[in-house]
Amino acid sequence: MNIQRVFIGALPSQDTRPFRLFWRNSQSDLANLLFLQRLDIREDLCGGIEGRLSCISTSTGIALQNLLGQPVTVQLVTDTGGVQSICAIVTDAHEGESDGSLATYQLVIRDALSILERRLNTRIFRTKSTVDIIQTLVREWRQKSSTLSGTFDVDVSRLDSSKYPAREQTLQFDESDADFIRRLCRREGIAWFVKSGGGQGSDLSDQPFHTLVLFDSVIKLEQAPAGTVSYHVDASVGESDSITLLTTGRQLVAGSFRRVSWDYKPSQMDKVQGSTRVDQGAAGNDLGKLLSDSRIDAPHIADSADDYQRLGRARIAAHGGQAVRMDGASGVRNLTVGTWVAVTGHPELDQLDEVDRRVIVTSLHHRGENNLPKELSARAQSLFTSSRWQFDSPPTSVSTRMRPATTGDSDTSRYENVFTGVPRGTPLTPLYDPRVDLPRVYPITGVVTVPDGEEVHCDEYGRINVQIQGLDEADHEHAGGAGTQGTPADSAAVRVLGGWAGPNFGQHVLPRGGMEVLLDFLNGDPDRMYVAGVFANGQNMPATFTKTGGLPGNRYMTGLVSKEIQGQRYNQLRLDDTPSQISAQLASEHAHSQLNLGYLTQPRDDGKGDDRGEGAELRTDASAALRAAQGILLTTYARTQAQGTHLDRKELQELLDQCTSLFTSLGQYVSEHGGTASDAEGQKAVAAAFKGWNSSGSGSSSAAASASPSIVAIGAETGSVSITPKTHILFAKENVDAIAEQHLQFAAGQRMTATAGQGVHLFGKGEGVSAIAGEGAMVLQAQKETLTASAQKGVQVISVGDEVVVSGKTIRLVAADGSYIKLGGGITVGSNGAFTAHTAGHDFVGPNTDNFSPPSFSAKGTDQKFRLRYPGTDTEENPHPVPNRPYEIALSNGKVIKGVSDSQGFTDLTADDAMHIAQVQVFDAVE
Repeated sequence: MNIQRVFIGALPSQDTRPFRLFWRNSQSDLANLLFLQRLDIREDLCGGIEGRLSCISTSTGIALQNLLGQPVTVQLVTDTGGVQSICAIVTDAHEGESDGSLATYQLVIRDALSILERRLNTRIFRTKSTVDIIQTLVREWRQKSSTLSGTFDVDVSRLDSSKYPAREQTLQFDESDADFIRRLCRREGIAWFVKSGGGQGSDLSDQPFHTLVLFDSVIKLEQAPAGTVSYHVDASVGESDSITLLTTGRQLVAGSFRRVSWDYKPSQMDKVQGSTRVDQGAAGNDLGKLLSDSRIDAPHIADSADDYQRLGRARIAAHGGQAVRMDGASGVRNLTVGTWVAVTGHPELDQLDEVDRRVIVTSLHHRGENNLPKELSARAQSLFTSSRWQFDSPPTSVSTRMRPATTGDSDTSRYENVFTGVPRGTPLTPLYDPRVDLPRVYPITGVVTVPDGEEVHCDEYGRINVQIQGLDEADHEHAGGAGTQGTPADSAAVRVLGGWAGPNFGQHVLPRGGMEVLLDFLNGDPDRMYVAGVFANGQNMPATFTKTGGLPGNRYMTGLVSKEIQGQRYNQLRLDDTPSQISAQLASEHAHSQLNLGYLTQPRDDGKGDDRGEGAELRTDASAALRAAQGILLTTYARTQAQGTHLDRKELQELLDQCTSLFTSLGQYVSEHGGTASDAEGQKAVAAAFKGWNSSGSGSSSAAASASPSIVAIGAETGSVSITPKTHILFAKENVDAIAEQHLQFAAGQRMTATAGQGVHLFGKGEGVSAIAGEGAMVLQAQKETLTASAQKGVQVISVGDEVVVSGKTIRLVAADGSYIKLGGGITVGSNGAFTAHTAGHDFVGPNTDNFSPPSFSAKGTDQKFRLRYPGTDTEENPHPVPNRPYEIALSNGKVIKGVSDSQGFTDLTADDAMHIAQVQVFDAVE
C-alpha cells in the first residue's frame, strides 16, 4: 500500500467505526477534519465529565480557537449495534506532533457545570431555596449563551422540592458558579450527575445535549441502558459486553455524628446527633464510636428545628454511603453514571436476592481506541507518543471470535472502562465538610439601606439591611433588582456586632442609612453575614464635635456625635484629652443643654479653644431640675482629688451641732426669763436625720433606701448668696428656724410684715429690744387681750411734738406705796400720805368731759371652709370642684371634723377660737 498516497488522501469514514464524534452545527466542517483515534473520559457522580480525545487529521494548523466551546458527542457503538452517547463541550484544544502529512490534535471536553468553574462571581439570592437558585442560574446561563441554550439544562424531577425551604439570604461569595452549586447541594444533601440527553431539544441525532440531574433518593434512579450485565473474567467470552472485574470493599467511617448550631432568636443551641447506623464489625464498631463526626455549625444554619433534623439525616446518609464501595472493570459501553445495572454470573452476588445484585454506577473511566488501518494506526501511535499523549496501559481489545472488531487490514478496536459503584440500597448523599466546601471568605464593605423617608431602620432584634457594594445589576434582574437597588430588599436582616448586649440592656448604636459598614461572616459561612463595624468615608466624614473643627486638628478628642432624624441638630458625648486641658461634655443642641466637666473651653477648632473656666457646669436654655429621693448635699467644703465619702459633711455636721446648741440654750434662757421657749423638736429631728444620713450602697435593701432622709443640705464655707429680682418664698409646713451665732438681720426697702397664727414672741438680751418708727406712726394693739408694758426700771412715754393720750374705760395710776388716781365715772385720788399740789392757782369750774375714738377691731374669727378641687384641671378662672365626697379634717388640737362636700366642693364651716394646722383626707364617693 502506498502509505504516502493513503495519508495524503481523505481520512477513513467515522460511520463504520466503534467510536465517533458528532458535532452540533459544525458537523459538516469537522466530521471529516478530525478523526477520533483514542478516547479517555471520566464521569463521576457528584462530579462531572472530563475527557481527552486524541484525534488525527490530514490538515495542519487548524485554528484551535474555532474548536473551543463546540458541543460534541462522543458516540460509542455498543455490542448490540446501538449508540451510547457522552455529550460535553470542548474547553481545550492542542495541536500535537505532525510528520508533514498526518497531524495530531487533542481535545479536552467537559460538561457545562464543570466549565462554569471558570465563571467567578459574587451575588445575593433573597428568599429562594437551593432548588430555586440552581434553576435560576441554569436559566440565566441558557439565556446568556446560545451554546448552552441548546446543549444544557437541569432536571429536578427526582427531588422532593418541598423539603428545601427558602432561605432569607444565600450569598455566592467570590466563587465559581459550579462551586457555588456544589456547595449548596452538599449542604442540603442533594446528589447530582450529568446525563446525556434530556430537556429541550434532547434528540441526540440533532445536537449534543446533556442535563444536570439532581436527586435526593436512590430509589428515583433509573436502570442503565445496559440493563442486566453478565460477569465474565475473560472479556473475549460471550456474545455481549460483560463485566470482567467486580470487587466489594468496606472502609471505616465515623460511628456517630453531632451537630450544634446557635439560634439567636430563642438564644439556645440547636443540636442534632445520633449514630450513623453502619455495621462495621465488632472492632470496627468499637473504633467507629471513637470516630465521632462532631462539628459546630454556623449560627441559625437551618430554617427550623425540623429542617436541622433533616440536615442531620443527610449527614448520616453521607457517612453510610462512604462505608461500602464496589470496584469493577468491564467492556460494557452503555454503562452510565447515576443508573443501576443488574449483575449476573458473579459467584458471590448470585448468592443474593435479585434486588441485592443491583449496582449503582458512581464513576466511570472510559478508555478506547478506534480500529484504524494498521499502517495509519502505527503512525498515529508514534505521533501520540511524541506528543506525550499515552495511555498508562492500552485498553483491552473488544474483539472476540463471536464479535470481531476488525475490518480488512485494520487494527483491533479496543475499549475498557473501570467503574465504581454501590449496592442499590446504599445512600448516595454527598459529604459536606465546611472546611472544604465553603469558599474562603474575608470582610467586605456594604452600605446601610433604609426605606424611603427613613434614616434608621431595624427589626425587633436590632438587625439592619445592607447593600453589598460592587454586585452586578444584571445578576439580580431575576429578583426585580433586589440586591443592587439600594433598598432594604437588597439583603436579609443582618445582625450588628456591638460591645455589649444583655436582656434589654447593653450598647445600642444602629448604623444609619448610607453609612459604609464592614461585613464579615460567622463561622466562615457566607450565608451568615453580620455587620462588624462602620467606616468613615468621603461622604460620611469623621464626627465633628459641636459642629466645629475637624481632623487632624481635633485628634485629641474622642466621643460620639449623633444627628437629629430629619434634622441637623446633634447630641454628643465628647472626651477631650488635650494635654493639661482635659474635659468631658454631655450635650444636646436642644436648648443648648450641656454638662461640662474639667477644663472648660469654647469649642475647639484645629485643637484650640478659648478658656471658659475649670470645674463643672450644668447649663441649659430651658428648664433644669435636680431631683434626689434620698437627699441632696450641696457644699463648697473641698474634698480634693475625690477624697472622702459620697456624703462626707464633717464641717456641716459641726456647724449644725453648734446651731442646735445655740438655739436650745437661748430658748431655755428665754423660758427662764418670762419668755416663750423656742420649739426645738423639729430642728432636733432634722439634726438627727442629718447626722444619720448615709448613701445607700448596692447591698442596701429597698426598705433601708426608702428610710433614708430626703434632705437638702447646703454648706458654703465662705458665705452663700440667694438673690432674685422678684419674690422670694420660704415656706415650711412645720418650723422655720433661722439661727445666727452673731447677728440675725432683716432689711426691707419698703415694708416688713410679720404675721403669726399663734402669737409673736420677741426676747432680747444684752442690748434689749428697740422698735423705732423712723417715719409714720407706731401702733401696738392687743385686739382681744391685755397690752402690758413692764420694765425693771422706768417706763417712759414721751411725745416730743404733740400730746400723749391715754384712754380707756377706766384709768388707774397706782404707786408702789398704794397711792393712786382713778379716772372714770369721776376722779378718785387716794393715798396714805400727804397730798401736795404745786400750782400758780386753781379753778374749779362746772363739769366738762373730753372724748377719744378707740380703734375698731374685726369681729371675724378663725372660722374657715375648705373647698375640694381636682388637680390639673382646676384653675381660678375655671374651678373644677369635687362634690359629694366624704372627708375628714383633723386639727392640731385633736379635734376631728367629718362630713360630705356640698355641690360646690365646700366642707362644713370649721369654727375655732384659734388658728390650727389642719390635715384633710378625702374618701371615695359612696355609691
